[in-house]
Amino acid sequence: MWSRRGRAVKAPRIAVLDGLRLLAALSVVLFHYLAGSGTVPWQRTAVELFPTLHRIAEFGWLGVVFFFMISGFVICMSGWGKSLQQFWQGRVLRLFPLYWAAVVLSSAAARLGPQTPGEPRVTVGQMLTNLTMLHEPLGVSHVDTVYWTLWVELRFYLLFSLVVLLGTSHRRVANFCCVWALGSVLAPASGIPLLDQLLAPPWAPFFIAGIVFYLVRRAGRFEGETLGLLALSWLLMQHRLPAVMAWEGHGINWKVCLTVITVMYLVMGLIALGKLDRIQWRWLPVAGAISYPLYLVHQSLGVRVIWRWNEQWGAWPTLLGVTAAMVLLAWLLHRVVERPLTRLLRRLMAPQTEPSQKLGA
Repeated sequence: MWSRRGRAVKAPRIAVLDGLRLLAALSVVLFHYLAGSGTVPWQRTAVELFPTLHRIAEFGWLGVVFFFMISGFVICMSGWGKSLQQFWQGRVLRLFPLYWAAVVLSSAAARLGPQTPGEPRVTVGQMLTNLTMLHEPLGVSHVDTVYWTLWVELRFYLLFSLVVLLGTSHRRVANFCCVWALGSVLAPASGIPLLDQLLAPPWAPFFIAGIVFYLVRRAGRFEGETLGLLALSWLLMQHRLPAVMAWEGHGINWKVCLTVITVMYLVMGLIALGKLDRIQWRWLPVAGAISYPLYLVHQSLGVRVIWRWNEQWGAWPTLLGVTAAMVLLAWLLHRVVERPLTRLLRRLMAPQTEPSQKLGA
């Protein structure tokens, strides 16, 4: 929120969301470490090494859809009452400092570190284009494949910018959700690739659900309209789910995936009603802060370490050690990179005072 004088007023922090962010990030970490294709990064299949944990990790990709749902909630909350400039400044400050660091680290690891089988070499041009976060629409390969979610996020921000530009209100946001849901249904059959790309039909239901849960949070209760929008998003989600699962490339159980996502809806519903506000553990803000850098670096760096050292260290020590190391690295990136670079960018992006104002003219 922003005061009449233009000074930022922080939206109330919902601590449990920080913990859920870290939980989602860790589930993606386990998915990439234990449910990857073939023998990468273990030389032997993860099924042989972790027969029970592997079956759980296969569903870890669902952490991404939870990220999208949380993002819908948080972006609506943080963008409420802001100007378009303030909205995008907040997004740039949140996303780019850590992302730039991750691109540089991952590129250096790809060029200088151990190479996993079949891995293409990262070029300087590829790295530089990745720094824009627009490399996917430009047709340039990801330095790290986890970056695909950031292009999905950027499209959501672009769409939500329309609401911010017009001014946030319950009616405008609800109408936005209706139009986006309908557009995501029509886009694939429209024959317009740009429309299909912009509206992101496979992922739209998760963002829409998160947005609607924030409307419930503001209202303090579920109403007919919000219940209807949530039901619509859930129905669209279950329709898109088989295609999303096929894209992930794993023969996992549709019913289990649907059940897990439904539980996510229920948890977000409890948050929307304030039922989990009492959870205020001191470590939760740190958990939220490290979830983004952990997501960015765990694959490009962690998989290389596993590939290089797992035969010497053993499977379980390698898994636990690498996961702990990635969490520590994420914390260091938050403290050493994100904090100072965000302060610098905030100063550079701050409105400049006119000379006449300085002189009192």
